[in-house]
Amino acid sequence: MNAEKDQLKTLLDRLHIEPAKGLWFDGAWHVAPTHIPVTNPATGETLTDTGLADASAFAAAIDGAHTAFLSWRNTPPTQRGSILADIGRAVIASRDDLATLLVLEQGKTLPQALGEIDYAASFFDWFADQARRLGPQHVDHPEPGRSFLIEPIAAGVAGLITPWNFPLAQGAKKIGAAFAAGCTTVWKPSELTPLIALAMADISERCGVPPGVLQILPAPGPVAGRALAADPRVRVVSVTGSVPTGQTVYAAAAEHLQRVTLELGGNAPFIVLDDIASDAELDRTIDDLCRLKLFVSGQVCVTANRIFVPESLLDRFTERLVAAVSKKRFGNGLAPGIDAGPLIHQAAVERVSGMVADAVAQGACVVCENQSDETAAPPGASFHPAVVLRDVSDDMELAAEETFGPVFSMLSYASDDEVIARANTTRYGLAAYVYGNAHTDTRRLRRIASQLEAGIIGINEWRPLRARIPFGGVKMSGIGAEGGDEGIREFLSQRVTSFPEGR
Repeated sequence: MNAEKDQLKTLLDRLHIEPAKGLWFDGAWHVAPTHIPVTNPATGETLTDTGLADASAFAAAIDGAHTAFLSWRNTPPTQRGSILADIGRAVIASRDDLATLLVLEQGKTLPQALGEIDYAASFFDWFADQARRLGPQHVDHPEPGRSFLIEPIAAGVAGLITPWNFPLAQGAKKIGAAFAAGCTTVWKPSELTPLIALAMADISERCGVPPGVLQILPAPGPVAGRALAADPRVRVVSVTGSVPTGQTVYAAAAEHLQRVTLELGGNAPFIVLDDIASDAELDRTIDDLCRLKLFVSGQVCVTANRIFVPESLLDRFTERLVAAVSKKRFGNGLAPGIDAGPLIHQAAVERVSGMVADAVAQGACVVCENQSDETAAPPGASFHPAVVLRDVSDDMELAAEETFGPVFSMLSYASDDEVIARANTTRYGLAAYVYGNAHTDTRRLRRIASQLEAGIIGINEWRPLRARIPFGGVKMSGIGAEGGDEGIREFLSQRVTSFPEGR
């Protein structure tokens, strides 16, 4: 594995990352009190050690962010927009290095990693434009000779907590919106994928972000959550993570009435309609399903978790799905021709395997188990085979909770009304997908989609996410939105002034 470590060293040098120190705040690297290994899930080997922040490090970072906020909020929005645009360009300029680093510490394939870098840059670009559009609004006053002035005001220091599955893109969504609004940030990236986040230290500094405006502190979730919620100077806490994490932060934020934005878990239905008649349409549907389900090896909150197939189409659909899944290749994400990489760690493999075993014990049937190249993977690697299951029922854990793995769980149904009701019988409501024949009856597709309880719905589209649209869930999938015109509002307050007109 010396070649891998040499490759990493080259990337760390080019991206100016100092993992031996591990914390970035007040425009400088700081030595963390403790260190942990960063592991490549495709090999099980330690890449490097990096630092973990403790409560005192968060206190120092919040001090710096609060001091910086007093001037950053008064920086002209157009200037903040220019800085964000520069960050977007700098991310693209380092695209190949960032993507390779992402594969090494997270495990996704290189094409998927390149896609994430582009997706992250799109948020810096989007919020650059949003910042430039910020400005006061004049509203008529009912009394003659007076006016109202409504001004957008930066909320304050923002605490950002992001996960390991999209470690750069999720950070970009939050950082872009916060910077555009005039907020300073204390960013807690996942301790499982800290290096890609720490790469933003040099990029932000080179693009003119003042010291204290971006603080990067990898840390365990509970340490960060307590530190951010305990300080009244932190006025926004934005979390992407699990439901338990969101609940803990939401409860803790009540003490100081901090604004909380939560993007949590999902249990997305993928509904196949019975009007898909031709083999070409069926193959396109299955191709999209495979792309969605094998994206980050199924470790995505918006992935298809429950695949609803009409009884009349079940046998044909299963046959073609098995044929497609059997051809997929699993392996190290830096190798060519790989469709999916490993899971994030061994505990994730054990969890997914346990859910599959539990479903089989309750009557589900494994019709495909694609080991692919993972059979030759190193002993410490974290691969899980792609599994296709029939006869899954709504009460199985695979259907009730996020699987977060490459498992295709198929459930059959008899009518539109039935599948709508069953799709909505979940505590989550993040994403949903409906696939049918758009050439014969788009009204049916739209009618079904309109009745699904989800924040974003793809009709014959497997990834309907863009920086220009809001993304957020309903029910226990979250509160608030990221992206779109709505994303910046999570970091803004309003000040209304009533004043007399004239000189």
